[in-house]
Amino acid sequence: MKYLIIDDMPADLKLLKRALIKAENTVNIAQNLGVGWQRIEHERNNGNPFDLVVLDLALDIGSHEFTEENAIIKDALAGHHHGDLPASGQTLGLRLWHRRKELQQRYCYMTHHQYLWISKLTQEDPEFEEQEVYGNTKAIPERISGLILEKSDLWPDNVAGKFRNAWRVWEDSEWLRQSIP
Repeated sequence: MKYLIIDDMPADLKLLKRALIKAENTVNIAQNLGVGWQRIEHERNNGNPFDLVVLDLALDIGSHEFTEENAIIKDALAGHHHGDLPASGQTLGLRLWHRRKELQQRYCYMTHHQYLWISKLTQEDPEFEEQEVYGNTKAIPERISGLILEKSDLWPDNVAGKFRNAWRVWEDSEWLRQSIP
């Protein structure tokens, strides 16, 4: 499998990256959303897209390329009383979700704070088809829990399996094949 991990703390990923490579995967790391988006587009345009993009939900650096998505996320985070997070991987996730038929890009999140993932950001096409509101006091539903990974649960001996499972959730849900409302 070919992975792109977007995380502003790449040094913290050394053990996981090494384990993924040892398991015969290809791993690329980007430190911010803008660089990550450029890599996604580059690999897709070259006919060699990533099997899975892994987005950190809490980032220190934002990107001006995601103005619309960032406004949606910031409003939702404020509405859930999460304060002013500098950047969220969910801004790129929202773009990937809304353009999933065109881009054909699977993704998931990793975080130390799963409550930072906010469901139903848009009424017409909610991310992961989640119709209920999560992100503050409700736990993430089981059917998508493999897409919002707890960083402290990722270990060298299980990271490849957890990433494959996230890929499988996309396959089983057929989100890249179904028509968009």
